[in-house]
Amino acid sequence: MSKSTPTNITLPGQVLEDTDQKLVGPLQSERFFGRPSRSMVIRALLEIALENSARFDPLKPRDYETLKGELRRILTDRTET
Repeated sequence: MSKSTPTNITLPGQVLEDTDQKLVGPLQSERFFGRPSRSMVIRALLEIALENSARFDPLKPRDYETLKGELRRILTDRTET
């Protein structure tokens, strides 16, 4: 994998707090290899979405909430292709 280019994203404060508390914090153990971070969680989520991108319908999202709905669909609905 090539070196990553830094990317700035804006996240609401509550999303940052919840990410740290619910996803990053629990990884702080001797069993987890590497240094857990928010960026690692975001990267993993994006890679999972990209693995399912063939099922993404770009005509469905009209705003942020419908985009979340379409992403949720491609990540959870295993019956559609």
